[in-house]
Amino acid sequence: MNLKSFADSLPHAIDSDPIVMGELAGYTLAAPRSFWETSKEIRSEVVNGCGPGGLGDFMVPDTVYFVSIKAACMIHDWCFTVFNSEAGFKLSNQIFLDNMQRIVRAETYNKLLMSLRLARVKKYYRAVQDFGRVFYYDAHVDLYSDEHLYSDCFSRVSPR
Repeated sequence: MNLKSFADSLPHAIDSDPIVMGELAGYTLAAPRSFWETSKEIRSEVVNGCGPGGLGDFMVPDTVYFVSIKAACMIHDWCFTVFNSEAGFKLSNQIFLDNMQRIVRAETYNKLLMSLRLARVKKYYRAVQDFGRVFYYDAHVDLYSDEHLYSDCFSRVSPR
């Protein structure tokens, strides 16, 4: 598969791209099956680690008190790319939190440091929950026609 055929296959429904465990950077982490089945070359075109890219990468470090969470960020970037629904947004963020916690627990033996790192991980999670929606839907704006956006917005409004 090349990048063009991958892009043509987007978006994925969360029920057609199940979450499975695999190994990345020495950790057992959760990711959509498509992440594990896609070549590293294509993955490197899609993911960039923590932060929204550009100057934002400087503002959002790939570490939590000296532990790299870049693998969790890479999977989160992938999820933001392949899913494009509200359920996909929530699932992407939950996977991100779970994977960051797995990495921190695997790398931390001191209880005080563990609680500090897990608290920082929660801040990362809250940040993507609160502010990530803009980046999530911005990444998919070209997938929607005006009619789809219009009908999708109003299909959630309950009649009075």
